[in-house]
Amino acid sequence: MTPLASIVVPLLREPLQWLEQCVRSALAQSVAADVLVVVSPLTPDELLVALRRWSADSPRLAVLVEAGTGFASALNTGIRASRTQRVGFLLADDWLERGAVEACLAHDADIVSTGLRVWADDGRQEFASLRRCPTQAGYDARATMALKAAYLEHFFLFRREALMAIGGVDETIGSTGADDFDLIWTLLEHGASVAVTPDLLYNYRDHCGERLTLRPADLQRRDLARILDKHGVREPVRERMLREHAVWFGAPVHVVEEWLRDAKERAAT
Repeated sequence: MTPLASIVVPLLREPLQWLEQCVRSALAQSVAADVLVVVSPLTPDELLVALRRWSADSPRLAVLVEAGTGFASALNTGIRASRTQRVGFLLADDWLERGAVEACLAHDADIVSTGLRVWADDGRQEFASLRRCPTQAGYDARATMALKAAYLEHFFLFRREALMAIGGVDETIGSTGADDFDLIWTLLEHGASVAVTPDLLYNYRDHCGERLTLRPADLQRRDLARILDKHGVREPVRERMLREHAVWFGAPVHVVEEWLRDAKERAAT
């Protein structure tokens, strides 16, 4: 079957079991999709051996070595190697519902965004209160491109032509928000069309291991400042955006959500 989309999976290090669930979910899509796992020079041999074994069993799984250094470079390596008109991103500790790609392909848009579920590190306990179900109406109601970009959620399926037209993911602004904030914002500035489905198609594993959102908060704040500089955001909006985003830096999502809920309850009493 001719692949209808490519799923790019950037990989540094993850537990083997998590990576296998990720890759298997991409290969098991209800429509044919290429799966491009982009590894780092730092990726452990155990994972490389497993990837070679899985790729021997599936012609749609390819293992690539990132062309530069870092998260954004890994994504760009996959985008450039893709041979389909649509490209999606899947992080190596997460996984997709079987119909994710097919549901997104039903929308003729440069960016398709879906809903997601948030799971504990065991992949079995769902934090149901953290479900994200964006809607087209919710997106359309956002007043600025920054708010629209921040509203959209994984799973993202992009038109490859739109990604290539802006040079892919910006490799100069750091890792935090490069894929799911700055890239979206930049595409919107270039007139990208957007479709949103609330279907819960992406499964996000919330854990205390190595992940971009758990990097030191000051480094993530620096990355966000670069994004705001790039898009010309000035005071007083700049500091407000830094403050609102920074609350999510350095802790698992479910922990931050508990902090915010407790703070809201205290403020109400």
